[in-house]
Amino acid sequence: MGNSIDKYSKNDPIFKAEFSEYIQNLKLENQDEHDNLYKTISSLRDQLDESKFTLKNNVQEAISSKNDEINQLKSTITELRHQLDKAQHEKKTAIQKQIQSSADEINQLKKSCQVLRDELETLKFEKKEAIQKTILNSSDEISQLKESTQKLRDELETIIKKLK
Repeated sequence: MGNSIDKYSKNDPIFKAEFSEYIQNLKLENQDEHDNLYKTISSLRDQLDESKFTLKNNVQEAISSKNDEINQLKSTITELRHQLDKAQHEKKTAIQKQIQSSADEINQLKKSCQVLRDELETLKFEKKEAIQKTILNSSDEISQLKESTQKLRDELETIIKKLK
């Protein structure tokens, strides 16, 4: 086809001019289309860059927000652990105090029981001693009464014998 165009261009100057004009128009259209495509590409690149920038900002904001939330949760966990440790320590302390108090009370009760046992033993001993004294006194009195009775019988017999 290139040979035919060269042949007509050499022979027909109007064709050459028209063909040149047509080529210029095509080049102009192509240049316009090229410029439009370049502008579209440039616009799309700008939009893409803006989208990337927005996405990057959104990701950074999300990361920052999540990091803040994570730090707050860590802080909350630390505080809750501290409170739990404190509560456990207070519980242990209260239990130890109660155990000590109970042990003291048990010791006091044991001492009281021992004192009461000692008093009971003392009372038993005193009671036995009192009973022994009473028995001894009673035995002495009985012996004296027996002697007196015997003397009185003897006297009575003596009086009866004298009277007879």
